[in-house]
Amino acid sequence: MKSALLRRASRRLRSALSVLLLLSGPGIDAVQAEELFYKYDNAEGVTVIDDHVPPQFTHKGYLVLNRAGRVVEVVPRALTESERRTNGPAVQARLRAEEAERQKRYDEALLARYSSVADIEDLKRRRANEIQVRINLQKGTIAGLKGQLEKEQADAAELEMSGEDAPATIDARIEELRAAIADEEARVVRLEHDKSTVEARYQFEIERFRTLRPGNR
Repeated sequence: MKSALLRRASRRLRSALSVLLLLSGPGIDAVQAEELFYKYDNAEGVTVIDDHVPPQFTHKGYLVLNRAGRVVEVVPRALTESERRTNGPAVQARLRAEEAERQKRYDEALLARYSSVADIEDLKRRRANEIQVRINLQKGTIAGLKGQLEKEQADAAELEMSGEDAPATIDARIEELRAAIADEEARVVRLEHDKSTVEARYQFEIERFRTLRPGNR
């Protein structure tokens, strides 16, 4: 029953997709939430920027970034047992060299992907807009489900006012609709978080590109 309700609501919203695509254009305001992000290397040695560092990668070290892409903390990799026993200047120098090598690989990949800051800004805008379209669709689905819920509740109230008991099927539909609305609202929260993460990631790349290619727009 729940999936059927969702399908009916989704069908009514598909015709609005083209309008939503236009509405979600470059004018969308940037997300203002204050969050921290993390830059680390995954198992394949690829640099990742995300809202957390998976536990299996924390020992490799990572950077903590603010929304503007500025580094606010450097967490070095974990020392080996032998390094902990001899934690002298040589070990610290090696750690700095490893971080410099990771940064070099990241910078080379960044310069290979983009030719200007405008390229990154355009991609940031497009990726954020794609997520915004999905958010708008989810909100439309929620509005449709809430309309159905209000109707079921009105029907139940009308029966009660006439002295009749609402059928169990109405109560069941009301609960199903409430659960469906909660599920869709949770999806909106996740999508908004995804949008914030995407924007922060590309903002970091913009700031780094400006450092590597000053004056390049």
